[in-house]
Amino acid sequence: PTPPLHLPSRFLLPTMDKMQFDKEAYVDLLRKLIGEVRNLQNNPPLNVPQEDLASDHVLRVLEPYTKEKGGPLLVRRETFVTGRGNLLIEYRSANEDAKYVSFVGSHLDVVPANPDEWDFNPFELTVDGDILRGRGVTDCLGHVALVTELFKQLAINKPALKVHVAAVLIAN
Repeated sequence: PTPPLHLPSRFLLPTMDKMQFDKEAYVDLLRKLIGEVRNLQNNPPLNVPQEDLASDHVLRVLEPYTKEKGGPLLVRRETFVTGRGNLLIEYRSANEDAKYVSFVGSHLDVVPANPDEWDFNPFELTVDGDILRGRGVTDCLGHVALVTELFKQLAINKPALKVHVAAVLIAN
């Protein structure tokens, strides 16, 4: 098994200990993201992904924790091509001059999948114990769901960090 990921202690204060991985919320979000996979396949001109379909689910999870709703998160969609927006998420330190820890590269599209070539339906999340199957579980919708849950936990627990934490979920 992979050891848990820990930020170096110089970035943390004791309040980080309260953060918990919410497996049920993670799987629920991943199920919704994979439910959009037919429209996230990236193979132009045949398939042009519509990443907003995936990011809409992320926005719904994070909306209660946004500055606009009284929470600590700055969340915005940057769109350069209709339907293919990028999401920028930020949890800020009280120290305005703090450095950033950034998560960049989690993308909202997937490579095409021909369901006839799969042993299971790639367009649905299947859970078998601790095994998750579906197009995008490891590249990269699983990462999108995990980063979303990280920011949700930051917003709920409001740790006083020595750094700003930012993520960019990209339309690829």
